[in-house]
Parts: sequence; structure tokens; C-alpha cells
Amino acid sequence: MALSLNSCIELVEEIKINPDNSGNYHFYLKHNGLGMVLNLFSLELNLEKYEQKLRAIEKTEGVSNFKMDINPRKAKFSIQFDFENDKTLNRAFYSAAHVKKRFYYKNIQKISNSKIKRPNLTPYLIYYIDKHNILDEIPNQNWLKYISYRYRIISYGEIVKTFPQNTEINNKEFVYTQLYKVEEILFEKKSTKSIIHLK
Repeated sequence: MALSLNSCIELVEEIKINPDNSGNYHFYLKHNGLGMVLNLFSLELNLEKYEQKLRAIEKTEGVSNFKMDINPRKAKFSIQFDFENDKTLNRAFYSAAHVKKRFYYKNIQKISNSKIKRPNLTPYLIYYIDKHNILDEIPNQNWLKYISYRYRIISYGEIVKTFPQNTEINNKEFVYTQLYKVEEILFEKKSTKSIIHLK
């Protein structure tokens, strides 16, 4: 099993931002041969209840071109949509959690002409996972050792400074990448705060 997984499973959150602060959001599972492993062990992963919640994104004001492809047996997980601005994107996040966005609620993503900012979402993620007993649904929690989370921003302009500093930057394509181990986030409570300053 360890050789099959080989640390090559990534949960990728990719946000492409246009000059007018609209953009495209894509969250997907990236792997190498995971479908074969799942079929081999005949896992019965039930994602139907989460799929129904995620469909609420499609009805969010300002969201368009919503696409979803979820198939546990084939190890497929992809959610993608276009958004008008960061307000739309934040409403979409809250819609997926079935929570009505209030003005005093924390913005999960802030986008301006000079800065792209995300607060530390680790405490909220841990709270949500504990509240819904999500870890109990994973057949073997040792699998978390082989799963990484990649936060990727494709910006509209040159990146001049970032926080944290240990990030991957490709200014030829205006790409910012932060890579985490899922174990670090869930069990070591590693901060997921991110600030990108643009020229």
C-alpha cells in the first residue's frame, strides 16, 4: 500500500485571478494510480452527502460555469467554477458549508489590486472535521501521511513579496504555490495564512 501511494496524492486548490478581480476556482484531487488502489481494497467511500452540499455553490449569486466530478471508485474529485469577485468567492465557500455569509464573518479569501490574502483557516478546518466526524469515515488514517494540500494562486500581476516566505513563486507565469502535508495541518495545527503582495 505504501509503495502504491508513495506520497503522490495532492488536494489542489487553484485560484486564477483576472485583472478585474474575477476569476476561476478549482479544487481537485491529483494522484498517480490511486483509483487502482481503491478498487483493489474495495473501499466504500460515501461522498453523496458532501456532493449535495457542494451543489449549493452553483446557486450562489455571481457564480457561473459550475462543474463537479466526484467518483470515489475512480478516485475522481473536482469542483470548478467562475466567480465575479472575492465577495462571490466567499459566498460560495459559505454556501458549500451551508452557512449564510454574514458581514461580520471572516473572509476566506480577500482579493484587491495590490494584495491577495487568506487568513489561517486551520482552526476552522479542524473544527469542521471534528464536528462532522470526517476522520472517522477514513478507512485508514495512516493514509494521511501520503496526502498533501497545495494552495496555488495564478495572479494577474507580478508577485513582489509573500508571507510566509518559504513559498514557490514563478513570476514568469505569476504563480504562487504553498505546499502542506495534511498531517501537519490536522495534527500539528500548522498555520495556512497566506499574503501575496502584487506590483
